[in-house]
Amino acid sequence: MRRRHFPLSAVLAAAAWQQACREADESGEVTAATAQTLLDHQGARGIYEDPAELDRLRRALANMIGVQRTLRDFPLDPDEPPLTIFHRG
Repeated sequence: MRRRHFPLSAVLAAAAWQQACREADESGEVTAATAQTLLDHQGARGIYEDPAELDRLRRALANMIGVQRTLRDFPLDPDEPPLTIFHRG
């Protein structure tokens, strides 16, 4: 079996996202340090150097994590066919 190797930056970004999810679960918010780590994996922080903008980002991250969890927990009827079927060509 062939082993897959992922770039270290992808592994670190995934770990930072998991940290953000844990924080949102435990306290309902994402810390500034975790939000900054996620930003650093994308490049320059840009407007998020401004504390007010960083606070907006932290709230948006916590909200997005909640929405993601709601969608993943949505019950699906196993007898319902999918609306979209993807075929490889």
